[in-house]
Amino acid sequence: MLDVLIIGGGPAGTAAGMALRRRGRSVMIVEQRRFPRDKVCGECLSSLGIGVLERLGVAGAVRGQGARELRRAVLYATDGRACELNLPQAMWGISRRVLDATLLSTATDAGTELFQPARCEGIFGGAPPHALVRDLTNNTVHRIEAQWIIVANGKGQGASRDLGVKARFENVNVPADAIELFGLRGHYGGLAPIEDGYNAAFSVPAARLRQCGRDLDAVMDRAIAQNVALARRLAGARRVGDWIASPLPRFGVRGNWPSGVIPVGNAAAALEPIGGEGMGLALYSGEMAAEAIDAALSGGAAIQEKLRAQFARLWRGRRIFCRAMALALSSPPAARVIIALGSAGIGVRVALAAVGKPRSSARFATASQ
Repeated sequence: MLDVLIIGGGPAGTAAGMALRRRGRSVMIVEQRRFPRDKVCGECLSSLGIGVLERLGVAGAVRGQGARELRRAVLYATDGRACELNLPQAMWGISRRVLDATLLSTATDAGTELFQPARCEGIFGGAPPHALVRDLTNNTVHRIEAQWIIVANGKGQGASRDLGVKARFENVNVPADAIELFGLRGHYGGLAPIEDGYNAAFSVPAARLRQCGRDLDAVMDRAIAQNVALARRLAGARRVGDWIASPLPRFGVRGNWPSGVIPVGNAAAALEPIGGEGMGLALYSGEMAAEAIDAALSGGAAIQEKLRAQFARLWRGRRIFCRAMALALSSPPAARVIIALGSAGIGVRVALAAVGKPRSSARFATASQ
């Protein structure tokens, strides 16, 4: 029997897989899509996630794929007023196409078994837990048992009424070391350098999409026209590929995990993407789950409730701050106030300093520690 079955081959799943393989555990990752594949994401990796990559020994491999170092954030109101802030710790701009493929390849090179393309069609807690997995090459369904199952497929239970929308651009007039966030009317967007261009990502109300006849080009043309700084940045840019969209989840860590099943990343909780913390939290929670499972497999006590509480603490403050910032940037009058305060060195600078900093107390502690 497998020690651990992981559903999902994104950052959370691969981090858990690599951490478990380093501890000698048998691991299988089930991934539905062929890689490389694109994802709706802000594509900024926080220092929290960079630290995980360093501990796993893969930071150099990711950096070598062209990750861009980001040291500043600039906030813009709709009228072009701006506030520039130095990030407390550097972030990386890296596309999901490159990051996910690099991590999954590294995980399999380390001995993680990969079942791809395969779709998980059911997860059942128990002793042991098991999953029903459909092989998408021949349509057969397999029952796979493991001592633990990690759910890292990004499919939580809290879709909002907003969409995440993104596209890649070339020739964008943006500083090479800055994340730029733009307030719009009722939503917001951001630009960040990535390895081969620039990622433009937006939160868009579903109602706005309906108003535009579900035409994403029309939605984004309207959004870009709402902020003079954003329009200026993209004036000479060329979009590479189509806009892509997916529901934007927002929910906290839930209780009552099935016996033997641990959700990580966006399967565990999801916050507003404005803080650039999603990928970092995915990696960090995957690492924490691996540490907890390794402790349990070594004869430790029950871990699920303790880990769930640690996840709740890890996400709680970030969720509050990121949601508040999103609401502020989505209101032109509030955005002007936030930008004025930030320019004066008040409030927002202190709050931003807390985002992206790892909290050492959140790491899973075994009984022996």
